[in-house]
Amino acid sequence: MRDGLGRPQTVLLLGGTSGIGQAIAGELLPYAGNLILAGRDPEALAEAAQRLDGPRRQVSTLHYDALAPAAATVDALATAAARYGDLDVIVLAVGVLAEEAALTDTPAVEQAMRTNLLGPLLAVHAAAARLRAQGHGTLVVLSSVAAVRTRDGLFSYGVAKSALDVYARRIGRSLRGSGARVLVVRPGHVRTRMTAGLPEPPFTTGPAEVAARVGRALNGRASLIHSPAVLRPVTTVLRMLPTALYRRLQEGTTS
Repeated sequence: MRDGLGRPQTVLLLGGTSGIGQAIAGELLPYAGNLILAGRDPEALAEAAQRLDGPRRQVSTLHYDALAPAAATVDALATAAARYGDLDVIVLAVGVLAEEAALTDTPAVEQAMRTNLLGPLLAVHAAAARLRAQGHGTLVVLSSVAAVRTRDGLFSYGVAKSALDVYARRIGRSLRGSGARVLVVRPGHVRTRMTAGLPEPPFTTGPAEVAARVGRALNGRASLIHSPAVLRPVTTVLRMLPTALYRRLQEGTTS
């Protein structure tokens, strides 16, 4: 449960090795609380837990595989709740950034879509069900500005984010009146391990900036935010551009 000042006491991070996810967890639990890092790589999770641990913060790890059947996700959520009680905030930060040229065969496409779409989509459904049953809590879903208009070089990634974005916002509407809530976050290009070496487009930020914006949004009533905020009008304009002009713009930013 949240404390007397409305601060979350327990945060579950699905995708526990995500740089943005960890920054959000640190923003939400600056001094004390329970943080559960859920992911596939036990060594990476242990390293992250050591970095995030603190005198009044309890950090633990939990096995979670977005590629596993839906029942495994439900079990992971139940295990997390069994440790600390109600989950105040669940952050869904699962995904991989795969250039379209790297998706050379059907199994590669399947792997990418299961990681970026099917697994996260099932996690949204399972997490929303748990928060609805609790009668409170927030699910933070990391989408992307790529959900607004896909790029040719990241077509599969954009399609997956677009579908996840729509699904999460729809689930959020279904939670109205339940006490639970969904916050969809659309970051732009963020400096993380996943984007290391890639060209930095305008409005590039770092995980801390995204986390700060999420922290502020959780104190309000927004259901959808962009990070940085200027990307909201920018992506609105990009969505309306004719295809030929949009392609020329992409070519200009990647040349």
